[in-house]
Amino acid sequence: MPSLRREQISLTALSGLCVLYCVAALWYVTSSPEVPVRCVLGSDRDPKNGIVISRGPQESEYRGRSGRPVPKAGDRLLALGGSSIHSFVNYARAQADLRKLRPIAGGRLWIGSSPEDLTDTYHRIVEHYDGTRYVRVAFQPAGAREVEHGWLRLSPQPLGPLTWTFVWFLLQLPIVVLTGMAYWNRPDDQAVKLFFVVSSLALVAYSGGNHWWVVAGSPVLACGLILAAVLLPPALLHFFLVYPSPSPALQRRRGLCLTGLYAVPAMSAAAAIGCALAGSLLSRDWGETPLASGVERWMGLGAASVMGLLRTGVFAYVSLAALMFVASMVCLVRSYLQAHHPMERAQVKWILWAGLGAALPICYTLYLAAFQTSAFAFGAARAPMAVASALFMIAYAVGIARYKLMLVDQVLSRGMWYYVISFGLACGSSLLIAAAAVASLRHENPFFSHPLPLVLVLAVSLLAAGWFRDRFQRTLDRRFFREKYPLDKALQRINRAVTHVLERQAVAENLLSSCCEALRVDRAALYLQDGDRQRFRLATVIGRMDVPRQFSADDEAFQALAEETAVQRVPSGVSPVQEWLRRFSAELIQGLESEGEIIGVVVLGAKANGAAYTAEDVTFITAIGRVTGVALHCAKVHEDVSRLTHDLQEKTQLISEQGRRIAFLQAELSTAAGPRTELAPTEFRRDAIRGKSPAIERVLDTVRKVAASESSVLLRGESGTGKELLARAIHDNSPRRDGPLVTVHCAALSPSLLESELFGHVKGAFTDAREARVGRFQLAEGGTLFLDEIGDISLETQVKLLRVLQERVIEPVGGSQPVPVDVRLVAATHQNLERLIADGQFREDLYYRLNVITITLPPLRERREDLFDLSLHFLRRACEKTGKHVSTIDDFALRLLTEHAWPGNIRELQNVIERAVVLAENGIVTVDDLPGELRGNLLPATARPVIEETPAPRRRRLTADALSVPRRIVINGSSEERSMLEDALRRCSGNKADAARLLGLPRSTFFSKLKKHGLG
Repeated sequence: MPSLRREQISLTALSGLCVLYCVAALWYVTSSPEVPVRCVLGSDRDPKNGIVISRGPQESEYRGRSGRPVPKAGDRLLALGGSSIHSFVNYARAQADLRKLRPIAGGRLWIGSSPEDLTDTYHRIVEHYDGTRYVRVAFQPAGAREVEHGWLRLSPQPLGPLTWTFVWFLLQLPIVVLTGMAYWNRPDDQAVKLFFVVSSLALVAYSGGNHWWVVAGSPVLACGLILAAVLLPPALLHFFLVYPSPSPALQRRRGLCLTGLYAVPAMSAAAAIGCALAGSLLSRDWGETPLASGVERWMGLGAASVMGLLRTGVFAYVSLAALMFVASMVCLVRSYLQAHHPMERAQVKWILWAGLGAALPICYTLYLAAFQTSAFAFGAARAPMAVASALFMIAYAVGIARYKLMLVDQVLSRGMWYYVISFGLACGSSLLIAAAAVASLRHENPFFSHPLPLVLVLAVSLLAAGWFRDRFQRTLDRRFFREKYPLDKALQRINRAVTHVLERQAVAENLLSSCCEALRVDRAALYLQDGDRQRFRLATVIGRMDVPRQFSADDEAFQALAEETAVQRVPSGVSPVQEWLRRFSAELIQGLESEGEIIGVVVLGAKANGAAYTAEDVTFITAIGRVTGVALHCAKVHEDVSRLTHDLQEKTQLISEQGRRIAFLQAELSTAAGPRTELAPTEFRRDAIRGKSPAIERVLDTVRKVAASESSVLLRGESGTGKELLARAIHDNSPRRDGPLVTVHCAALSPSLLESELFGHVKGAFTDAREARVGRFQLAEGGTLFLDEIGDISLETQVKLLRVLQERVIEPVGGSQPVPVDVRLVAATHQNLERLIADGQFREDLYYRLNVITITLPPLRERREDLFDLSLHFLRRACEKTGKHVSTIDDFALRLLTEHAWPGNIRELQNVIERAVVLAENGIVTVDDLPGELRGNLLPATARPVIEETPAPRRRRLTADALSVPRRIVINGSSEERSMLEDALRRCSGNKADAARLLGLPRSTFFSKLKKHGLG
């Protein structure tokens, strides 16, 4: 970490120097006058006679003797501004001296005068009355021996090249600043670091290179330009070697590759700077004496040789830079072909297209450098290089804005952008109003000479500017805060989960679902701390995500995650957390904190739209992560308490089972001791209805209330729950107890036969009616008629039955005389009458006649407390029926009876007990005497599979088929979750407790999921 910090400080200082260089170079160029005579590097091959002029002035830019030649290309420049020219260094230095050269006494020209009228030779620079300055020049025309003297007009630097430079600087500077901020946030990201370096070097190379012949007058600026221009191509190639992921060769032999990449450029830069400094030293002014002039000529010869060598080196390095550019394109193609992530491929694609598009202007620039040296030297390559730079800049801008190339939004948040744009809007409005005021004041129209019109114009301008500003501000607010409501909705959801849910699994699912919903993520996973501080186990996952069930974090990675909390994937990152992200194929990893400790890790995949995570996304995840961290801690405490409560309940249940066992034995003893006593006539009679569970007690309490009435009763419940016994209990406890109880099984009779059974028939009513027959309604006169499975009667019979209920009269089949009846009707069915009504198979009016009082019998699985009493009752009856003496059911058999789902209810239990009594030996019912579907619930010890994911104390034994269910982690609330719940219930034969254990869920969570999917 200290080394990274030192490197950050060093590179940031270097970037700051680059920015200062550009500002100094722009100020230096802007404050330097434009000399209309241009010379190029290496044209000083004969320093005794000056250097060759590459471009001469226009006629309007030169003042000389009438009829004398004007300096032109090919002539030799001998002196400029009184300074002798022996080499290009003298030329650059003479230009630099013009910045501070001022006219001496007598050097000001008045109206009508011209500088060539001056006869004094000591004037080096003169100034016209309008501010135009002229500098003395001496040159030798090509092929002539006579030296010509004249004056060159000095002018400000051309606006076009300065505009190019200023625009480039203003566009490149934000990229340098943003990448620098991103580098400070991720110092281990090699791609960000190199992009920061490349951006800073490009700032210097382009800003200084556009005006190199002016910058050459300052040794410091010249050396800075040389260093940046030489190091830019290898730095760019280095960037493409690590972006988007490091090259294998660079990873294997990093030292060798970097040496080969930077050795030649470093030596070239040192040599070029040495040549520049040597040329400056050799071209210094040695005085006016003859000896000094001779020394200056010989020194100028050395300077010319050095400048020629520098020129050769420049062209050689241009060729090397072209090769490096080709190598960069090759690296880009490799990265594009090997990129596995869609976002990385999109980033590389844009930069690759920019490189291919820039190849044409770069080739044109190389052509100018090789064959049109003068044009290349004096800015002909400025436009093509600007086009090439613009293409790369557009590619980087698209990558940063659309594909989050440098993830600058981590440091430049949306809030900052909002305030910057709002501030700019306010400034723009103010400037507009100020401009309107100034324009009004400067207008020559006399209308504005009075204050009232001026006030009116300003007021209208202010209203219009305010209206436009408000409209734009509203648009800006909608753009920047469009995610406010989805995030608020997600936070409310998390708050509800934290407030009402006290289970770690449910809290984790709510956290992950909220993150995916708010951030529009398709794949996510959540790990929770598993005992050890640095070991995490998978809690829940959304979507298809290839993640391990558990992982351990090393100290360095754990420390990095604890410091940064949220880490986004960087293709070229080399930290341990980045290795996690690559291993999980994830885009962001977020630590969940509680009491200053990492208790969980959220792993998020790519967004659905392919965008990267913004600073607002990270802030949102951090906020709900902190809330969820507290909830997870509370849930853990709650689970510990629930586990202790569960243990206590199991022990209580064991005591209760022992109590029932004792009651079982006591009942057996009391039975053996003497005969049953008959109930008093006024006492509630339940006869064969056994059990004291709350469910059956509620039913009997209802029977006790309705038995005394004459209302029709509809009994509902599954087959085998004892509806006929309940009908008898209603009759036995009613005022009609002394009358008959007549039972009709409607499902066992055909429609015609059922009608005859119910209403009777007269002789000759149909073919086999040889004599009259009394119907069941008449047989039940003064008593109760019980119609079992009334949902199976035909519609014709339903019509006649409805008439009986309405008018209390019947008509026998074939008869015409109505017969009054006094019967109470009790009906029963296991079918869904409401569905039959909707399907047109049961009359709605009959339903409401029957459904005066409805009693629903609970299935046996909902009254397991009665299993002991029922088993004892059926055991006695089976013993009486078979004549065997079986008095005991062993513990294992009794446990299987308790845990069975009993789809056939009491009837199934009766058959199982009777079968067991028939097969029992030695007076004890054992496991072997039970049917196979019950024995399957008990696995041998060697066949019990172990499932580590669902540790729970005192687990019940499950079937082998149930235990083979695959362990799945699905999206909370999805259709796959419903199918998982149904599959678990099916494998456990409807036993919800066993199904919850099978899925490793707490019972309360399992029951809430059943209720949510309508399965409870």
